[in-house]
Amino acid sequence: MPRKRATHAGTGRAIRDDVPYTMRLPDGRTLFILIPARWCELDVSGEVAFKPDAVRLLDRVRVMAMRTPRSPTPGLILTLREALGLTQTQLGDRIGVDKMTVARWEWGKVRPSAAAMKALDKIRREAARKGVVVAA
Repeated sequence: MPRKRATHAGTGRAIRDDVPYTMRLPDGRTLFILIPARWCELDVSGEVAFKPDAVRLLDRVRVMAMRTPRSPTPGLILTLREALGLTQTQLGDRIGVDKMTVARWEWGKVRPSAAAMKALDKIRREAARKGVVVAA
């Protein structure tokens, strides 16, 4: 692949072309994603570095492709909700819990019950089956 042309801008060197990225999914498939150039820069060694928007996009894609663990981290719950494009209220309504309960899960104050985890995984599987536009 040809080297990306870079210009000096801000703290890193900007990239002009979108960056191809491949990700191995848990089921063994490989996913190809084009990361927008505005979400990337070259680091001091000349390697591509992803900015926070790119990292958020990749995290959201990963969370949609993986099975929901029995004991998810607060960050995983937040990332899943954002990947689904739902507010805390909307997710709570779909699972049958209050908005504050979803907020407490995301803060790590309480853990979701087994029934809530089952409902979360069902929502994730349905969305993945239908196809979800994951945006940062």
